[in-house]
Amino acid sequence: MQAARRMALRRVAVWLCRIVTGLTFIISGWTKAIDPWGFIIKVNEYLTVWGLSFPREIVLTGCVALACVEFATGILLATGSLKRTSAAVAAAMMAVMLPLTLYIVVASPVSDCGCFGDFIVLSNVSTFIKNIVLTAMIVYLLCVGHTVRGIYAAPIQWLVVAASLVFPLVLAFVGYNIQPVVDFRPYHVGQPLFAETDGAGGAEELYIYEKDGRQEAFTLDNLPDSTWTYVDTRSASVPAGGVGTERGFEVLDQDGYDISADLAQADTPVLILVVNEPDMQFLSRVHFVSRLYEYATERGVAMCGIVGSSGDRLARWVELTRPRFPVYSAEDTALLQLVRGDAALVYISDGIIRWKRSLISMDADLPERTGPQNALDTDVRAVDSGRLHAFCLIAYLLVMLVIYLLSLSPRILRFFIHLGRHGEHNE
Repeated sequence: MQAARRMALRRVAVWLCRIVTGLTFIISGWTKAIDPWGFIIKVNEYLTVWGLSFPREIVLTGCVALACVEFATGILLATGSLKRTSAAVAAAMMAVMLPLTLYIVVASPVSDCGCFGDFIVLSNVSTFIKNIVLTAMIVYLLCVGHTVRGIYAAPIQWLVVAASLVFPLVLAFVGYNIQPVVDFRPYHVGQPLFAETDGAGGAEELYIYEKDGRQEAFTLDNLPDSTWTYVDTRSASVPAGGVGTERGFEVLDQDGYDISADLAQADTPVLILVVNEPDMQFLSRVHFVSRLYEYATERGVAMCGIVGSSGDRLARWVELTRPRFPVYSAEDTALLQLVRGDAALVYISDGIIRWKRSLISMDADLPERTGPQNALDTDVRAVDSGRLHAFCLIAYLLVMLVIYLLSLSPRILRFFIHLGRHGEHNE
């Protein structure tokens, strides 16, 4: 009786560790796969601090591979599949991450580790504590996790691995080449690009305070108690009739005047070309952008450019590309929050973001199409509206359900067992 009770407690402890560690790895891999550009930016921050530099292709490959492995490992842990292997892989990753997060706590080379992207931002101390708990759970799974059965039968667990690698890979492919399928940044589709400011609006100071590793913004009439520590002061836009918000950023013309309010209150839709890095690679796309300008103009859509540079560098870029539309400048960090990629298009009407797409993902035949005035609303679809991610997630869950149903069939299990033995015999 006592042995049965101990076994029951062990099962509970193992499944608790599986679920906690599995969900953590799943969320970490999922957020990285959704926004590979954001993960690349974070990795480059580390590399810059350490004085290292690698080609983007190598960094991209490493980031996508890590995201897929993290997600698949989380699924294997949460479902009790490949019990020894998944725990060993998780332990190997924590053997790197635990010392790394300790280094981040001590040296503070970056503001946050970027484990969960923009979805969840943890302080460096919180991240280190989280990794200590995860490591302890993973060690426990290494010792006794194999004694508790998982959800999927052993002969078909390789199907779980395959499906759990393909799902994040699809998300990463779309996120890198078009835009993230889920947007955790301030500028979502369906949200205003800029906070409107008129006679009833203006600027308001936000005071940043920190407590227990967590930072919050407060207005002057709502300051926290003495247990909070003052960190910084920021200026925030206040919409007419609204409350303070940190939405919006400055878009400057050649004379240094902020024209973001003009874009927000434009009477006609606006197609914005956003160039985060005004390098020479853009020259190969100048002809397409010129045709796109004609296409938009014919349909009553204004077009402008916002470049993440200023001064001589911006002037040099304008001289080389010779755009037929006005070009403004903005902070490159703000533009990276707006869109991912070197160059992208943002379509707004009534000040609201309707869609965002990387320039390389646009249909090359789009400027040749004929259509109504609102053709840009219908000819181009947003991938970050949530529909594409919902479709991919439902497809993945259905595949996992089918794999589970296959594991319930003794005949199918015998087939996979025989297939495995036949393959070993051939080797």
